[in-house]
Amino acid sequence: MSPDNTPDAVIELYKRDVDRSLLRENLRRTIDERLRMNAELVEFGELLARAIRVAERPSP
Repeated sequence: MSPDNTPDAVIELYKRDVDRSLLRENLRRTIDERLRMNAELVEFGELLARAIRVAERPSP
């Protein structure tokens, strides 16, 4: 492996694109809060998918 392709170099490249403040903020939440937020995100995704299906239907 060349020096630029070492595991540490690759990790550093990824880390520059990660907003660690969001990770810290999430870790401050309780497990129940995290699960509730996840459930809300899933519900939003389902609503969005449903809206897309409706919008793609051919109009009469």
